[in-house]
Amino acid sequence: MTVTDPAGEQLGGLGAELLGRADELADAMAEKIRAGVPLYRADLVPPDEVRRSCLDNLRLVFGSIGHTEARESPPSREHGRRRARDGVPLTTVMEAYRVGSRFIWERVAELAAGLPAEVALLASSRMWLAMDVYTRDMAEGYREEATAQLVDREQERSALVQALLDGALADANLWEAAGLLRLPERGPYVVIAARTAAVGRRAVPFAERRLAALGIPSAWRLQHGVELGVAALVGPGQQLERLAGALAEAAAGAVGISPPYHRLDETAAALRLARVALNSALPSRPVAVFGRDPLATAAAGAPSVMRRVADEVLASLATLPPGDRATLLDTFGAWLDCGGSTGDTAARLFVHPNTVRHRLRRLQERTGRSVTHPREVAELAMAYEVDRRRPVEGSD
Repeated sequence: MTVTDPAGEQLGGLGAELLGRADELADAMAEKIRAGVPLYRADLVPPDEVRRSCLDNLRLVFGSIGHTEARESPPSREHGRRRARDGVPLTTVMEAYRVGSRFIWERVAELAAGLPAEVALLASSRMWLAMDVYTRDMAEGYREEATAQLVDREQERSALVQALLDGALADANLWEAAGLLRLPERGPYVVIAARTAAVGRRAVPFAERRLAALGIPSAWRLQHGVELGVAALVGPGQQLERLAGALAEAAAGAVGISPPYHRLDETAAALRLARVALNSALPSRPVAVFGRDPLATAAAGAPSVMRRVADEVLASLATLPPGDRATLLDTFGAWLDCGGSTGDTAARLFVHPNTVRHRLRRLQERTGRSVTHPREVAELAMAYEVDRRRPVEGSD
């Protein structure tokens, strides 16, 4: 005994009839889209591309009505990639798909009107499921291509930043580089060197976006152990202070900023100064601007040489217990910060002024350098600046 399925046969017949008209309907559907979506009408998408997409989608939907329900649509994914490559906004593509989906629904409704309600309902269900599949796959293809383009652009920009930092760009390419990096053609600029917390991790998360919100355009390059940036101080005064403040809030570690410079071909030289500033930063002052603290800058300028100088000046402290040595140097540092005032130093350290005097005398006796002789104070101050940077020093 043969079991018949009248609803299935009618559904298959509807699907076959629609498939037979797919070529004809693709022309009408393409015209509908071009009429209803301005960017398509302006030939941003070639007419033959619009028709091909319509035909692929019609075949997917009509095939699903008459046969097996669609699970995926490789052609739709490819259409999405092509629209992204063409630079068509995703909202525009979605609008074209909306117009096309309405066109398909109207054609299916026309032919299903004379069929039993059960068949028409099943045809409608399969149609919407298929349209959901091709819309989903188109959007996924679009996002895949857009993401790939974004990665490519960021890699190109990163390589261009590196060439700028290396001084590897010819003069003729500097203005082109400025345009691609979205930097102004004239400064002042600064180079930023920020120490990373781990390999592959950004030192200043969302740096470009953060600085752009302050009116400071920038471009960045992540390297091993450091993230480097070139920023343009194009706004009104105090931009450098705003930049330093933003970096102090956002950076994971120490940051060095070069002095301002005015020509992009000076970037490589500014990078060297930014690295010196980075090496001069301290946990208590994590953002250092080159030249603002000459002693700190000098201490970080040639680390291996300055370490030797500091070792010579502070050699006699090596025999003290580490805690005593640190106490003498911390007291001296506080005395420097307080302008040589014993009273202010005592207040800062929460000790009696006589305690400060006693510690300074011990330092004088140990090092043979007086805290009342300007040259000898300068030598002690330089040695102190070098010594307290030992834990955070970078390379020469």
